[in-house]
Amino acid sequence: MWTDIERNIRTVLDTVSFLNPISVRMILNRNTGRSEPEDLRLYSIGRSNNAIESVDSRFYGIMRTQRVLKIPSLQQSSLLSNLAFGDGSAIFFPVNSRYGYCGFIWACFRTDEFSDVISDSFVGCCEWVELLIQRWLDSELNVQKLANQFLELLERLKIPALILISPDRLLVSNPSFEGMKDKEAFLTALRQDSESSDEMPNRFSEFDYILKKIDLSATQTGKLYIFPHAGGDIREIRFGENEIQYYHLLTQKALGTLALLESSGELSSLQKNYIDKTENPLQRMENLFQYGAKHYQRTENSASSFELLSITDIAKEVVYDMAAVARNKRVEIELNTESVPNGRSAGNAVGDPWLLTLAIFDLLDNAIRFTPMDGKPVNLQISYREIDWELRVEDSGSGISPLDLERMQNLNYTEAAGSGLHGIALVKYVAKIHNGKLDIESRLGKGSVFTLTIPYF
Repeated sequence: MWTDIERNIRTVLDTVSFLNPISVRMILNRNTGRSEPEDLRLYSIGRSNNAIESVDSRFYGIMRTQRVLKIPSLQQSSLLSNLAFGDGSAIFFPVNSRYGYCGFIWACFRTDEFSDVISDSFVGCCEWVELLIQRWLDSELNVQKLANQFLELLERLKIPALILISPDRLLVSNPSFEGMKDKEAFLTALRQDSESSDEMPNRFSEFDYILKKIDLSATQTGKLYIFPHAGGDIREIRFGENEIQYYHLLTQKALGTLALLESSGELSSLQKNYIDKTENPLQRMENLFQYGAKHYQRTENSASSFELLSITDIAKEVVYDMAAVARNKRVEIELNTESVPNGRSAGNAVGDPWLLTLAIFDLLDNAIRFTPMDGKPVNLQISYREIDWELRVEDSGSGISPLDLERMQNLNYTEAAGSGLHGIALVKYVAKIHNGKLDIESRLGKGSVFTLTIPYF
């Protein structure tokens, strides 16, 4: 439980106090950096003021992409000069786990007392905190795995369901729940609900669901919210459906005209070559419109438009689409696939082909745009693992500044697709719909890596 971690954190802070710091700040996220701001927890000793708190907020994003960071003089640092600590030095340590970024710890010492011994001792205390959190996450994620397996059974019946795991309010849902029209309204009501209340509050009266308690381990319980089947008569007509049908008809008309031209008589080799060059992109557009029409006709948020598909085939199609754009910058796109031990060599998964196509397109488009002319190839790597598949796009562009990277990490992906969502925000939305995640790594002047990880079901 997190309360056990907090007791150990106090012990760590007591240990650090023997190093005689001016201030020590520990900012941790109970949900491995993937949740709401209220999941952030601050632990501190020593001095504190508004300037120090602003450093907490700013460096929470910066330390996502940094290793141990030492600043020998606060007065010479534009980020820290307003701390008014006099002659001070600072050291920052990111707290990471195998599941992701968990926060950071920083301390300020008097410069005349700051030494390698002090630095190494502080880093040792920080590594202790990392170990504590890693062990806690291992335990928590075993419980989450059990919850996911239970929800998979309900998903096969297309029953929207959500599990709230106590006492730390971890939400686990299935794709059918993510596709519900009133999902966000229900989650808002749930956040306002008292954690200890077993009765349905008045604010929940507008929702139709069944509440059951489940035991997930010897110490942790959960609340299971089961919703009725989503009926086909309650879908909304989404912006974009009519436009897709219109473009679909235009493409069919163009393909029909080409077919008539081919059947009209003898054509020269040059004429046939031009017809082939025109027909191939048109046929590709026809496939894309069919993806889109299937997505928009079936559901508002994609859950019911999932089907068995080949991730490799979709990626190959998008690479083909983007080849001309890459050639304009004299940049190659390299597509590689692999199946890791115990992985799935066939590359088949369940998902929405329309949304996955758009997500891969946006990742490649972003990589090509930021790769310099005559730059290194953009690498698209697909790995098929035991329980999920991973699509990794790496470029050699200018990279993303730490502050811009923080803003990108916080992009809103909860809007409905088809209402102006695009770029990285769309990719994050697609990851959420598929119960996956998008990780972003970047270093200025070195390039960026975008990794989309999605379970098979």
